Amino acid sequence: MTVNVFSQELHLPFSGRWFVGAGGDTLNVNHHMSVRAQWYAIDFMKVGGPSLRAISKTDGRTIEDFYSWSEPVLSPADGEIETVVDGFPDNPLGVKDAKNVAGNYVVIKVAADRHIFLCHFQKGSITVKKGDPVKIGQALGKCGNSGNSDAPHIHMHMQNAPTFGEGTGQNLIFKNIDVELTGKEFTNVDWPLICGLFVSNH
Repeated sequence: MTVNVFSQELHLPFSGRWFVGAGGDTLNVNHHMSVRAQWYAIDFMKVGGPSLRAISKTDGRTIEDFYSWSEPVLSPADGEIETVVDGFPDNPLGVKDAKNVAGNYVVIKVAADRHIFLCHFQKGSITVKKGDPVKIGQALGKCGNSGNSDAPHIHMHMQNAPTFGEGTGQNLIFKNIDVELTGKEFTNVDWPLICGLFVSNH
């Protein structure tokens, strides 16, 4: 497998502390590796509570109970909005929309052959439109549970083609992030991500 590394600066698409629920370059840690266009894709879930490790506020029986729900999704790079889909409902827990895998999503063109996909937005929350320029950290919408999603989270991947599911997924390296790995803290690093990390922008 050829590892493709993108040179443009990428930041995490949120504020606060989040958990990497899926990420990496093998199926052992990242189920997205079974789909060529989603190679290296990452799923993020916000964490909170006294330990800063919980993904839900209480029992996690509703989508609103998850810390990720309705959190702002931020642009991870400078670019131009290429596609906006914002008409699918948010699933109740236990229900997935396997027909519309990405649910509500935004595509940001960051280079001629680099397109960032951010998926599972809350219905009606996306605030940008096709052709809009965006900057790192700009709000795009709210984290939801649309599409093939079993709990509120942000899905992010980058393709070398503009249409969802086409082309080849590209490796992602995030700049200036803080990482917790098995209890050890790494500050202001430039890292790719793997399942099990806790991450935030520095």
